[in-house]
Amino acid sequence: MDRTDLAILRILQRDGRRTYAEIGGEIGLTAPSVHDRVKKLEARGAIRGYSAVVDPTALGYGVLAFISVIQDAHADWDQLLADFAAIREIEECHHIAGEEDYLLKVRARDTGDLARVLRTITASPRVRSTRTAVVFSSPFEGRPMPPEEPAQTEGAAGAYRSDGR
Repeated sequence: MDRTDLAILRILQRDGRRTYAEIGGEIGLTAPSVHDRVKKLEARGAIRGYSAVVDPTALGYGVLAFISVIQDAHADWDQLLADFAAIREIEECHHIAGEEDYLLKVRARDTGDLARVLRTITASPRVRSTRTAVVFSSPFEGRPMPPEEPAQTEGAAGAYRSDGR
């Protein structure tokens, strides 16, 4: 991945609706060249998809919580993951190191709804225990991972303007 690919990724992270012509104008490429590079980035898995960022509170999900889960020692891990996947309020599931096994990001309509979700999780015989942290505020979230610049080398392919574009 060269500097031009990284520039394209940065632009698309800021605004995934930018046209190839707009991106090309910003980094000094033609629209077809940008299109080819984007297709290659998609094929390599650097771009996993495109989506709209929706505010959960606008949909009525005003409570955010993180639930740490300790799995029962004899439980089937695949079945536990299937249990989690069936609960639509679980936005993210992370297998983690430490005392707990999983960290779940959960969105609920209110605290009563969160209690219902928690009862559903703890009702599973595959769950030994949980710990819940309710979020008061999120100063930032969903921040994109900025693509890192490669080391500067003489005559590097894909160079672009020194102002970062």
